[in-house]
Amino acid sequence: MAERPLIAHHWAGAASGVEMMSTQVHNRLSSSRFINMCVANWFLHIFIFATVPLLAVLVENLGGTPAWTGYAVLAFAVGMVIPGPFGAHLMERRSRKEVFLKAALVAGPVVTLLGYMFCVHNLESIVALQLLQGMAFGVAQTALGTTLVNDILQSKQRNRGDIIYGWAGRLGIPLGLFLGYVLLQVMTVDLAFWWTLVPCALAFLLVAQTTVPVKAPVKVPLVTFDRFFLPSSMHLGLTMFAAPWVFGRMAGLMLNAWPCLCMALGVLAAFLVQLFVRRRMGQRGIVSFAYLLIMLALCMLPVNSFAVVSVAYGLLGFGVGAVSSRHLMDWVVSAQHCQRGTAQNTYILTWRMAFSLGFLFSACGVSDNFTVDFALCAVGLAAYVLWVGPKTGGTE
Repeated sequence: MAERPLIAHHWAGAASGVEMMSTQVHNRLSSSRFINMCVANWFLHIFIFATVPLLAVLVENLGGTPAWTGYAVLAFAVGMVIPGPFGAHLMERRSRKEVFLKAALVAGPVVTLLGYMFCVHNLESIVALQLLQGMAFGVAQTALGTTLVNDILQSKQRNRGDIIYGWAGRLGIPLGLFLGYVLLQVMTVDLAFWWTLVPCALAFLLVAQTTVPVKAPVKVPLVTFDRFFLPSSMHLGLTMFAAPWVFGRMAGLMLNAWPCLCMALGVLAAFLVQLFVRRRMGQRGIVSFAYLLIMLALCMLPVNSFAVVSVAYGLLGFGVGAVSSRHLMDWVVSAQHCQRGTAQNTYILTWRMAFSLGFLFSACGVSDNFTVDFALCAVGLAAYVLWVGPKTGGTE
């Protein structure tokens, strides 16, 4: 009889050990749960940015100028900011997975089908729908990127996890633009909106079938900067501003599928190259080299040569991808442990706002050359090397 407690204790210890080992396996960067989150982020960005070329056609059909497309893209960025102060409260009061799924439904079927298919009667309605879609996308990113991804990873792996997750979304941006232009080449804009929902549905399904840990709720104020905005990191926003601005400038020129594909290949190349050189070159070295590539590409774009211009777009994608990734690392590393999600969301909002302003600048036809863009890159490079770089030592 005395052996039974010992046996029970033995089996309880064994079960605890198995559970711990299972947790360690499922919380690695190679786990299916983390991969599902990254791929879902990739699909979500493809969906969102595939609608941008379609918006331009809608605006044209309603008799609007390209500037209205710029206003709509900027409204999306503003919409991402609006739910931000309530994000942390929402994440603690509701299931984080449920919040993402509902936000994805609003950003996808609700806005795309009910909105663009049936409710677009004037230019103002396009701007309003983009504002609504931006709000839904902002909530989805808060739930997925700054919360669920960190929930499923061990603490020591979260920095690398945030960077990989960021790369997934970054790769989806030019691919989304590419998809939008391709769809417009082979079908009507109404049918194209239907097809853009495919990546949105895939993102929804990936997260829906992924098991996520249940976290005990924490009392959080209704309005807070937690998981929304980190004011102390805005120096990083200023030095990164030029990179997404240039990306937005290219998107706002309403090009075609080929430049977007070149930029996507450039972003992919930046991801692969950094796997091997990030430790040798360091943060300042990579950011400096990337900004120089962007400036070189801006000088190459006016050349009347298809090959040269194609290389220029590839260099732009490489440079913007590298600058963005290194700044995200600076954001995450410089933040306190409990502010990692807040830092990541600050990066997302800053990146999207700079992209939208660059897009609007192009859509409004303010300048026909890239002098302003070159100057912004030069200022961003100098500020990072002299001001930000010495203060940060981000490592993965």
